[in-house]
Amino acid sequence: MFSKVSARSLLLAGLFFSETALASPADCGDLASLINQRLSYMKDVAGYKAEKHLAIEDVPQEGNVLTNSVAVAEKLGLRGESVKPFIQAQMDAAKAIQYRYRADWLSVAESGWRPDPLPQVRSKISVLNTDILSCITATLTQGEQFTDKVTFLHILDQANLKDSDKERIWYSLQQITLKRH
Repeated sequence: MFSKVSARSLLLAGLFFSETALASPADCGDLASLINQRLSYMKDVAGYKAEKHLAIEDVPQEGNVLTNSVAVAEKLGLRGESVKPFIQAQMDAAKAIQYRYRADWLSVAESGWRPDPLPQVRSKISVLNTDILSCITATLTQGEQFTDKVTFLHILDQANLKDSDKERIWYSLQQITLKRH
């Protein structure tokens, strides 16, 4: 009995570690999926802001996000200046999604749905930002690049996200570089 349990445990551990070791940095939970998840919160942000009669554009908040993201990127080994356009592209896409939701709600109100509280959503977005930057760092550190544009753009699939928004995010991702030591 002991040998069967031990053998199974070793087999499962071996499978786990070999699967982990074979995972490519470009997979890192799939960068496009992380960005897509980040953008999926924009309906909640738009709904919360609509309920509270808040403007979609929040320049101080955007400044904080950009500053914090650059600081995280630098700590992770990315060149901060190269990350700024990527962060800005995501924020601009997020605002565009919010504006489009708000425009839709002018003619047809959303029924049977309530947005999550903005502080809770912002906390989730902050974690995703770090995960996104960590994934980029892991990929670039391994000498890999993001090359599968078709799949990347296909995975970015949110209501009110336009192809031009996706293209800008892709293009800005290509500009990110590691810090030179």
